[in-house]
Amino acid sequence: MTVNYTTVIDIITQFAFAIVSKRAGSSGTVSGEQAPIFLEPVNNATVVIGRDASLTCTVEHLGANKVAWIHLDRHMIVAIHQHLVTRIPRYSATHDAHRNTWTLTLRGAQPEDAGRYLCQVNSNPMITQVGIVDVVVPPVIVDAGSSASHITIREGLSLTLTCRGDGVPAPKVTWRREDGRPIYLGEKRKDVMSDGESLTLNKIGRTESGAYLCIASNGVPPSVSKRIWVDVEFPPNVWVPAQIVGLPLGGSVTFDCFTEAQPKAITYWARTAGGPPESDLVLLPSRRIHADSTSSGYRTHMNLTIQSFEAKDIGTYRCVAKNSLGEAEGSVQLMETEPDNSNNEMIVEDFPSVESPPTTPQKTTVIPRSTAKPSTSTWQQGNRVQFISNNSYSTGRQSTVRNSGLPLLPCWPQQLTAIILLIVVNKLLL
Repeated sequence: MTVNYTTVIDIITQFAFAIVSKRAGSSGTVSGEQAPIFLEPVNNATVVIGRDASLTCTVEHLGANKVAWIHLDRHMIVAIHQHLVTRIPRYSATHDAHRNTWTLTLRGAQPEDAGRYLCQVNSNPMITQVGIVDVVVPPVIVDAGSSASHITIREGLSLTLTCRGDGVPAPKVTWRREDGRPIYLGEKRKDVMSDGESLTLNKIGRTESGAYLCIASNGVPPSVSKRIWVDVEFPPNVWVPAQIVGLPLGGSVTFDCFTEAQPKAITYWARTAGGPPESDLVLLPSRRIHADSTSSGYRTHMNLTIQSFEAKDIGTYRCVAKNSLGEAEGSVQLMETEPDNSNNEMIVEDFPSVESPPTTPQKTTVIPRSTAKPSTSTWQQGNRVQFISNNSYSTGRQSTVRNSGLPLLPCWPQQLTAIILLIVVNKLLL
């Protein structure tokens, strides 16, 4: 059997009206009196949860009739005239005789208080008006349906971040990177922001490491956000700007080595001993030799400084980076050059800062140790070479060697003279 709740409410309201009227000593509309009328519609109210709201009903020519407030969606009589019927103490009903207004006040509104409220006069026939209360709720992020605050993933895999928002009305969720960099959305698409409760990063790369913010907003302040840190793990890469360096005795030099690794790698410099890598000597700080490093995110800039260059310093130096996923190294061969070798200095460009190393780090080659002085015409194809004519140098200033395509020709004035004399003597003997 279908129940008509409006009819039931009318019956209950009539019964309640009768009780209130009997207590007040009145019996409703008197014959010949002007029928009650509403002077204006009942207002609607939108209220933030926990705050107060009011609905006002203005009636003229009420006479002995009464005004009732009914919550239609909860099928509940709230008040008749100024008598509170419901047992919810957050409601109250008041009357302003000068303005012919009846006001229903709701203190500390809760979500269940939202809905349609009926202002009803027990005239014959009854007259009614409806006002609506909307209880809005600021957005929140539900941890139970959202990704963890810290996520670790291997480079090249796909990752989906989830952030579930709740509130009234339902909030909109927006994603952005904390550092303001674009988000790669696949198919070469990228944008500063992305909408939706889920964010998928396909074939994630190391440059996508960092903090992601999901922001929930629904027009009810304040908006809320959750910070999710993503660590993209990969084995170390090493890049050495200059692999062969020539330096006069007594000079100073600084080798540079750039590494990328996640988790953060253990880094150190070693001196090649001529045997297997295990026999190499890890360099410790001394009066003339010291190492330093600075890190920014997954990048580390290592440098090794050798002061007062001596013959025993000639050899190959390795920068090594190790983490739980692998190991990588680069090498620099240090040679001795003549002090007055300025004509053989290679032309180099400024090396970019550590904030923007090459996308694909260079694969370095270990060069066998050699204590012999190189010829002034030395050129090792495929390796960056630098001969230093002054007494100090930093390999960090070098990135690209310019080669005109012509070989470096030695100057042989004494040998040429001897050859000419030998030819002349042979002619005379003949």
